[in-house]
Order: sequence, then structure tokens, then C-alpha cells
Amino acid sequence: YLIGLGEERESRIDPSILDDWTGCFVAQLGAPPAERMGAGDEVILLDVATGSQASSTKADSGGWKVRQHGPLRLWDAVENAIETWQKAGSPHQSEFGLTVSRSGQCVWLGEPDGPRWSLPV
Repeated sequence: YLIGLGEERESRIDPSILDDWTGCFVAQLGAPPAERMGAGDEVILLDVATGSQASSTKADSGGWKVRQHGPLRLWDAVENAIETWQKAGSPHQSEFGLTVSRSGQCVWLGEPDGPRWSLPV
């Protein structure tokens, strides 16, 4: 996959959060086109349509590093969604709602005017 490709940096989140059902749900809200492969110590995200990829692995420093490649920054989008959810107290999935209209659909957290993620139609 990403061997030698893309930009590498420290991850702002521990990828094991994606092993939690709600964490995985929130990550998918952040990067709807991404398919997840791997688990635990290595997570790979792939968007087949654009060729965008991201992989996270354990860093020698004890944290996590991520490498991204392609037009979509999949891991950045996942980190942003996870951090928004964590800032709200990491609520249970029952705290999410869905609004569907002619112009699109979005998932929101807490209240319709709270944090929200647009979904592809």
C-alpha cells in the first residue's frame, strides 16, 4: 500500500479508537468514502475512487505515525471527526441524529445545530 508514498507525521489520535463501534462510526462520518483494512496496531484507509490512502502504525517514540497519499486526506478527516466527538464527551451512538432533506443528508451530534457531518447521496 503506502510503502514509501505520501507524507508522514505524528497522529493526533490512537487508531485503536476505531476498534470501538462508536469510534468507527464517527471515523466513517469524517471520511465516508474510506474503506478500512487492518485493526489494532495498523489501520489502513483506502478510497478506491480517488486512490487516496492512509496508514497508521506504532511510532518508535511510543505514539502513532500516519502516512497519507492522494487527493483526499483521509486520516486528517478521521482525526477531525474523532476530536469533535471526543470534545463532546465521546457520547454513545444514541446521541446522534439524522436530517434528510431535498438538498442532502447529514448526521448531527446532540442537536440538529450541533456538530454535523454531510453524507454523500
